[in-house]
Amino acid sequence: MLLLFMISFAHAQNKISTNTYKNLKNARLKFESTPVLQGARYGISVRDMFSGNEIVAANNEDNFAPASNLKLLYTLAAVDLFNKEFVYTTKLYKTGNLLANGILMGDLVFQPSGDPSFASPRMNESLDSLVNIIVNQIKSSGIKDIKGKLVMELNGFRYPLCGSIPIEDVGNYYGTGAWDFNFNDNRVDVYVERSTEEGKPVKILYTKPEIPGVTFISKLKTAASDTDDQSYVFGAPYAMPRYILGTIPAGEGAFKIKAGIPNPPLSFLKLLQKKLNDLAIYVEDVEIKHEQKDYKNPIWETNSKPLFNLAKTANDYSINHFSEAFAWLLIQANKPADGYIAKEDIYDFFVPYGFEKADIEDGCGLAPDNLVQPAQMTNFLKIMSERLGNNEVLSILPHAGVDGYAKNFLKDKPIQNQVWVKSGSVSKVQNYTGIFKATSGKFYSFSVMTNMFIGKHKDVKAAIENLLISYIQNL
Repeated sequence: MLLLFMISFAHAQNKISTNTYKNLKNARLKFESTPVLQGARYGISVRDMFSGNEIVAANNEDNFAPASNLKLLYTLAAVDLFNKEFVYTTKLYKTGNLLANGILMGDLVFQPSGDPSFASPRMNESLDSLVNIIVNQIKSSGIKDIKGKLVMELNGFRYPLCGSIPIEDVGNYYGTGAWDFNFNDNRVDVYVERSTEEGKPVKILYTKPEIPGVTFISKLKTAASDTDDQSYVFGAPYAMPRYILGTIPAGEGAFKIKAGIPNPPLSFLKLLQKKLNDLAIYVEDVEIKHEQKDYKNPIWETNSKPLFNLAKTANDYSINHFSEAFAWLLIQANKPADGYIAKEDIYDFFVPYGFEKADIEDGCGLAPDNLVQPAQMTNFLKIMSERLGNNEVLSILPHAGVDGYAKNFLKDKPIQNQVWVKSGSVSKVQNYTGIFKATSGKFYSFSVMTNMFIGKHKDVKAAIENLLISYIQNL
C-alpha cells in the first residue's frame, strides 16, 4: 500500500496522463514479480532533470548498499570542485652535492601528490617505459653513482583503506586502496603453474612486475576445469607476505592471478633501486618519509592526464583506487594525512549534496556498511547537472552499450544510445544509477537498487533493463 501511494503521489505531483501512470505502474509490478527478486529488497527513483520532481518513487527513501554506484559521488564532485583540467604532479629532486666525477653526495627524493594513475595500464601507460624515462633523466643529470638513498616523501601517514573493507578484498588488486604514491594500478600479476587434475596444489612461477621484498605463498588447489577463478589474495596493507587461498580451474599452462601491491611507495623505490643497480648506478638504500620538504628545481616531473579523463575511466571500469584517490583529494586536500579518512568527514562533505541521511564509509563502494537511498542518488545527479551542465555529466558517465563495463548493458537494444549508467555490483547487490533520455526527448535521472537477492546477477540485470525500456518508452 505504501509503495502504491508513493507512485500515486508522484503521478499527482507531475500531472502525467492516466495511461502513462498505468504503464509505469505495470512496469514496476512486472519488475517486482521477477523470480530472482522474490524475497529481495529493491528501490526505484526516476526524477525529471528539469523540474526535479520524482516521476517514480518506489521504496525510494529506503537504505541500500550502493556498491560502485558510490563512485558517482566522488568522480562528479571532484570534477566540480577541482576542474576537469586538474592534474596530479609527481616530482623528483636531488639533494646534496653532485661531484665532478658524477657521484651524488645526497639523496634522490620523490614527492608524489596522490596520483592514482602513475604508470597505470588503464591509462595506457607502461611501467617499464616510465622507469626507463626516470633512469635516463637521472643519467642525463650527470649522476653516475649515489652515495645516499632513494627517498619517497609522502604528505603525512596515509592508511589507504577504511576500517570496514572486507579482509578477502584488501589483498587483491581491486582492494588496495589509494596511497599517496600509486603505480601500475597497485597491481602485481602472479603466474602459477596448474595441473590438469583436480585437487592438486598450485605452484607459483613468477610475478610481473617482479617486486623485491614481496613474498607470495600459495595455498591454492585446482578445481574442476569448468569452474571459475575462486582465488583470493590475503594480506593487510604494508604486510609483505601474501597468502593466496582458494581454487583455480584445472588446466594446462600458466594461470594469472591479479594481486595487490602491499606497499606501493616502498615497492616502487625497491624496483627502481634494482634497475639502477643493474645499470651500475649504485644506491645504498631506500627510505619512506612522512613529511614533504620544500626543494627547488626538480630534475624530473610528470603530470597525470586531466582529472576528467581519470574520472571517466574510474566510472567506465569501476576502478576503486581511482575513486578512493578522489576521496582523499576532496576531503583531505593538501593537509598532511594522519591515518585514514574519518567517516564523519565524509558525512560532512556530502551533506550539501543531499546525503544528510546516508552512511558513507569509504571512497569506492567496497565497504558493505555503505547505505544510501535511490532518491538521494537521482537528486545528486540533478544537482550535478545544474552545477556542471547536463552534457558534462553525461560525458563522465559510461554510455550504455559502449563504454567500459556498461558496454553489455542494453547492448544492441534500440534505446541503447539514450542511456548513461553506472553499475554497482557485489555479492547479492546489483544497482544501476544514471540518466536516460525518454522518447519525449526529456532527460530523467534514475536509480534502481536491488539488495539481498538470491540468484544470478544477469537475471537481475535483465529485469532492470526491461524496467528502463518501459520507462523510456512511456515518458
